[in-house]
Amino acid sequence: MSDLMKQRERAFEADYFRKQDEKLLAKLRERAGLQEIAKALAAKMRIDDVALMHRVSQLGLDRDTGAAILLAPLVQVAWAEGEVTQREREVVFEIAEARGVTRGTPAHKQLEAWLKTRPSDEVFEIALEVLRVAEGVLTPAEREARIKEVVRACELVARASGGGLGRLLGLSSGIDGAEASVLEAISAKLRSGPRTER
Repeated sequence: MSDLMKQRERAFEADYFRKQDEKLLAKLRERAGLQEIAKALAAKMRIDDVALMHRVSQLGLDRDTGAAILLAPLVQVAWAEGEVTQREREVVFEIAEARGVTRGTPAHKQLEAWLKTRPSDEVFEIALEVLRVAEGVLTPAEREARIKEVVRACELVARASGGGLGRLLGLSSGIDGAEASVLEAISAKLRSGPRTER
């Protein structure tokens, strides 16, 4: 009888995991605002990756500020040259607001803080892990499209204040070496495969 109960318990658990994945997948597919995606992702991580959820909360992020972690790669690119220009800051906020992280919200305030004072490398590492968890529910084609979307947004930040005359004359992309290295690292980390640990 106990084997039957264990099998039944595992079936309920598998169904619960599947439902959490479906909720996150629905938010990602409908291009929901980052706050909605962050909430669905937090619910998934609470059951799938408790250790990662704990690391996120140790950064001081919660349900209200959680969407900021999904934008951390933009912040990482902005800090690539050691300082954030006004134009880079504006581009980060434009992208954030287009995805529902509006001025005055806790997530927006978190972004402001990160753009004023460079966060630790741990913030950037955890952000990429969180993004990989989100990608884990997507089909391979959707996953690649999502990665390209993140990298394109990062490139917009990188091009925001770079290139000078060379860019105007079409001789450079406007992305300097430090930014290119950060972009390459972000892309490689996101493409290293979805997290599947439990």
